[in-house]
Amino acid sequence: MRIVENNTLELQAKIKDKIVAFGNKKLPTTIDTLPESTFGCYLYDEDKLVGGIAAHCFWNIMHIDFFWVDENLRGQGQGRKLLSEIEFIAKREHCKAIHLETFSFEAPNFYKKNGYEEFGKIKDVPILGCEYFFFKKIIES
Repeated sequence: MRIVENNTLELQAKIKDKIVAFGNKKLPTTIDTLPESTFGCYLYDEDKLVGGIAAHCFWNIMHIDFFWVDENLRGQGQGRKLLSEIEFIAKREHCKAIHLETFSFEAPNFYKKNGYEEFGKIKDVPILGCEYFFFKKIIES
């Protein structure tokens, strides 16, 4: 046997397919699974992109991959509006939770103020500060 470094998307997709197939065999038949889906909400001022969230869902869990609001708009409620919209989408798509990562120099307090719970952190990453992990359960209405 040998280990080979290879950074192609083709091999990454093969590994992903293998783990998904394994996971699908282990999930209870009653779980309301989703196919992997991507979602995005974007904020425009006229034609200029000034904010957005990119997320993906898998097995009824949404992960926020990227979330950005123009620095000139921060503190004005625009981020909260974007977050509310992606939470609406998560609920619509029958997700049970949303999770994400953020750094201490980004927005941990923002997520706390919006009902997200910290479930972990890694100190001294990337160099100083911390990487935080947050989640929020989606309550069915």
